[in-house]
This record gives sequence, structure tokens and C-alpha cells, in this order.
Amino acid sequence: MDKKAVIAVISGKIDEAERILVISHDRPDGDAIGSSVALGQLLSSVGKKVVVVNNDEVPESLQFLPGSEEIQQPKDAETAADLLVVCDAAGVDRIHESVWAAVRQGNGGELPFIVNIDHHVSNTAFGSINYIDSDSPATGEIVCEIAQELGWEITREIADNLYAAISTDTGSFRYPNTTARTYRIVAQLVEAGAEVGRLNQLLYESYPQRRVLALRRLLQDMQIDFDSRCASVTLPLSVTKELGLQLGDTEGIIDTIRAIDSVIVAIFFEELPDGKIRVSSRSKQNEVSVGEICAKFGGGGHTLAAGTRIKGPMETAKQAFLAEVEKALQSAGVI
Repeated sequence: MDKKAVIAVISGKIDEAERILVISHDRPDGDAIGSSVALGQLLSSVGKKVVVVNNDEVPESLQFLPGSEEIQQPKDAETAADLLVVCDAAGVDRIHESVWAAVRQGNGGELPFIVNIDHHVSNTAFGSINYIDSDSPATGEIVCEIAQELGWEITREIADNLYAAISTDTGSFRYPNTTARTYRIVAQLVEAGAEVGRLNQLLYESYPQRRVLALRRLLQDMQIDFDSRCASVTLPLSVTKELGLQLGDTEGIIDTIRAIDSVIVAIFFEELPDGKIRVSSRSKQNEVSVGEICAKFGGGGHTLAAGTRIKGPMETAKQAFLAEVEKALQSAGVI
């Protein structure tokens, strides 16, 4: 089914629905927040009753986005809905079970029709209808294209959210997934009122002091391996507690070590309260796919950006992941 056909099905389901629930993945980043809030605003503008839900609170760094304050947690949300739209989640497991439980509870124990909108190549196509475009650098770009196809007006508030979604998932337009189409869409967002200078300052130049202190601590213990082709940093739970780090404080830190000229793979290991190790990884070369490496540990994402969660303890998980990175680098002939 081509894009227009998929959008036609989605449009029909939206037309039939009165109440629509929009959800996105746990530990939401700029794309998850921006795309889900923008979609909620777009659906409201065409007369739908919309509730946007996420298991976690909006990160402090993204609370400036207009409408983000209306995102509800599952325990507080009215989840009865005719239609469920999932944004930026590659699989059911990327969304906490408490969210799914709340949706079922609000709908007589069943899930409503699911529209799955995402850009991850590892998406499991779990929706009743799936709009998965792995060529798009961000789900926000897909939401923008849907809005344009259906003739929905993009207001300044919606443009702000979509700009944040696209900018953050393209590394501020630095990653190879940024296309000519991306720039054309962003130009349209600017024409709709998105203030690039103000948004960039809020996104990239308004960090809390604790984030910079965390970066200092991480860089002190940075590890360089495999002929300087791999750089990794480790965040123990003790440091998270010591510095009072909040959700979102470490987003983008991996780009600092990725910027080392000799590095091909950059990795961020974070110890979570449940004992698991959250792994974020980036690659500079298509021949070294971090998506494939993360898939070996039950995760996924893209060739150049992917993540997973591994059972701890930290050192065990770290060594297991680094061993796979070494194999990938050897296979690519770069070490």
C-alpha cells in the first residue's frame, strides 16, 4: 500500500472517530513529544476530542513546547477512545505496560483501532494500519506530510512542535538522514511561524547546570577502544542520584563523543533504577550498523542510531555490547 493509500485509510478512521488517544514511547525525546503534541493539536483543530498520554513526564528541556503541558500520565488520563494513534514507537515494548493497561481499561478490556506512525526501520508493524517511513529522519516529518496531504492548517504552535521533532532527531540537521525533503518541510514550518533562532536557543543553549556537570563526569571516565574507533561513556545510577539528573538531561551527550575524529561508534551506557543498562549508540558509517548490534540484544533503531536495554550489572552488559561492536568494526575492515 503506497503512502497516499495509507493516509486515505488513516483519514477515514479519523473521520469516523470522535475521541482519539495519542501516545508515544517511554522516556520521550524531542521527536516523541513534538510529533505527538503536534498531531494532537492537528486533530483538535478538525474537531476531534484528543488526549495525549505518555508514561513519563515531559523532560524539563522540552516543557517550553506549546501544548506539552497537556500530556497526561496514564493514571490520570481518560483513555476511552475510538482510535489510538501511536507516534515514534518501534514496537509495543517501547511503551510501558501501564499505558496499554490504561487504554484497555478505558475501552472495555480491548484496544481500539491502532494507527502506527513511525520512522524506525526496526518497527514491528504492530498497528491495525501502519505508516512506517524509514526514509524520514523523524516522525515529526511524517506528521507534517500527513497534515499537508489532508489539508490541515499548521499553526505557529504546531510548527514549533514539528520543528523540535525534526531538529532533535536529525542532530540539528547534521545527521546523514537529513534530506532535501527535510529542508523543504522545515522551510514550510518557518513560513508557518516557527522561530528558528528562539527554538534553537531553547533546544540547545538552555541546559541546566547539572547536565554540564554530568558531561564533565562522563568525559573524565570516557573509554576509547579498538584503535580509537569506539568511544563510550558510562553513567552509574549513583552519579544520576548524586547530581539529581532528571529525564532528558543526558539527551544529546552522546554526540559529544561521537564528534571525536577517529571515532566510528559512540556508546552511552546508563544504569537504570530497575537494574537494566540503557544503551544508546551512534555510528558514522553505514558499514558499521549499530541497529544490527542493538538487535542482537533485543533493541533496534536505525543503521546509524539505535538503542537497547540489557540486563545488568553494568560491567557485564558493557563488555557484551563492546564485544559485538568490535566484531562489527572488524567485519567492516576498519580495525
